[in-house]
Amino acid sequence: MKALLKVFFLSLCSLQLCANTIYESVDAISFDPSGYFATEQSLDQIFKSQEIKTVIELGSWAGASTRFFARRVGEGGTVYAIDHWLGSENHRGEMTDPRLKHIYHLFLSNIREAGIADRVIPLRMTTDEAVQAIRQDIRADLIYVDTARDTSRVYSDIMNWFPLLKEDGVLCGTEWREPAVRDAVQRAAAEHGKKIESDRKGFFWALR
Repeated sequence: MKALLKVFFLSLCSLQLCANTIYESVDAISFDPSGYFATEQSLDQIFKSQEIKTVIELGSWAGASTRFFARRVGEGGTVYAIDHWLGSENHRGEMTDPRLKHIYHLFLSNIREAGIADRVIPLRMTTDEAVQAIRQDIRADLIYVDTARDTSRVYSDIMNWFPLLKEDGVLCGTEWREPAVRDAVQRAAAEHGKKIESDRKGFFWALR
């Protein structure tokens, strides 16, 4: 029953009206542009090389990367921002961030203040819950992984979400420099027969 309710809820919230209602239901707070996002340059190259209108973002926090994606997909595009907004033990900065108690509120306010609420659909749940609840006919041009930095979590996210990627889509993420992330990406790439691209700084990775 819970699974059916989630599917029904997500079907409703895929409509622009419902998405806008979420943002209009919270008070605005001071815009906070800060956020950890080190892969903008590499992602820009992807957006310049192919048309991307649907993005699934696993891990959104205060919305710095979400705002980037929403601006790049443009009007008519959609960004599914998936996060439980509870922080992660693998992100020490998140657990000690003074904004943690109101981070979801800040995310919603930041998105609205940026003028992109019409194209960002927040799904407040774990990535495991979201992949079960999201409509199975949705296909993404790009899936971005920025979740807990441990091997099992990153590997599960890649494997679980890969079926929702379009045939010519890109599954990519951050923190290639982290051994746990590298292990997960290499394992998933081998199982899917994909090559790995990474940037020189050690942040960005992509499966091709």
